[in-house]
Amino acid sequence: MPALRVENVELFYEERGTGPTLAFLHGLGSSTRDWSLQLDHFSKRFRCLAFDLPGSGQSKDLDHPQGPFTVPGFARAVAGGLRQLGGAAHVVGLSMGGMTGLQLALDAPDVVRSLAVVNAVASVNPKTLKDKALLGLRGLLTVTLGPKGVARLVAPRLFPKPEHAALRSTFIEQLSHLEPVTYAAVSRAVMGWSVEDRVAQLAPPVLFVSADADYTPIAAKQELVARIRGAKLVVVPDSHHALPVECPAPFNAVIDEWLGTFSPA
Repeated sequence: MPALRVENVELFYEERGTGPTLAFLHGLGSSTRDWSLQLDHFSKRFRCLAFDLPGSGQSKDLDHPQGPFTVPGFARAVAGGLRQLGGAAHVVGLSMGGMTGLQLALDAPDVVRSLAVVNAVASVNPKTLKDKALLGLRGLLTVTLGPKGVARLVAPRLFPKPEHAALRSTFIEQLSHLEPVTYAAVSRAVMGWSVEDRVAQLAPPVLFVSADADYTPIAAKQELVARIRGAKLVVVPDSHHALPVECPAPFNAVIDEWLGTFSPA
C-alpha cells in the first residue's frame, strides 16, 4: 500500500476507484483489510480511501511506534492525509473509526463532506461506578490476555451465529498477529475519550448507523441524534458490532442511500 508522511506519522492507505472521495476508518484491532467488501462495492462510483490509523495495520508513529496514541492524534493524521490526497471526503467510521470521524469532523470540518458513524457514540468516559469498573476490566483484560486472548473472548459476540464460524476464525487469526504492547496502547486511546460536550457544534451532515445488537444501546445513539441538527439514525436488524463485515449487503445499502442524498463533487 502507498504511504504518506503526516507530521511524525507514516500513514498507509488503500485507494480504489474514481469519483467523489469516500474515506473509511476502521475499528480497534483492524486495518484497511476489513473494508474490502465496501471498497469492492463503492469503488465503482467513488474514489475510495481506506486508512490504517496510527498504531494499526502498517501505519506507525515514527517517534513513538508503541504509543501513546490518542483519538485526536488519529484525527490529525487522517486530516493531513486527506489534505495531501485532495481534500474533503465523505467519511465512514466503524467503532474507534467512528470516534475518530467525530473528532475529525469537529477539529477539521474542511475535510469532511459528510460523516457516517457506525456502532459508536461520542464518549467512552465512564459516568457510573459500574462503567468505571467495566472500563477498568477491559483495560486489564487487554494487557493480560493480549490481542489473541481478547479476540477469542470477543469473537463469539461479534459473530455469534453458526454460519459465522469462518468470520470468527479469521478475526482471531488476524488479531493473533498484532504486537501486544502496541495493541494495548491503541486500546487505551479510546478509554476516557469524549467529544460529547461538542456534538451540537458538528457542521457536516451526520448519520449514525447502529446494529440492533451493538454493544452500545440504540437509545444512546438516539440521544446523540436529538442533539445534532439534521442528524439521522438507521438501525440494521439482526446485526452486531462488526456490521460491515457481518452484513455487508444491508450495510452497503444504508451507506448507498445516505450518499445518494449528496450531489457529486
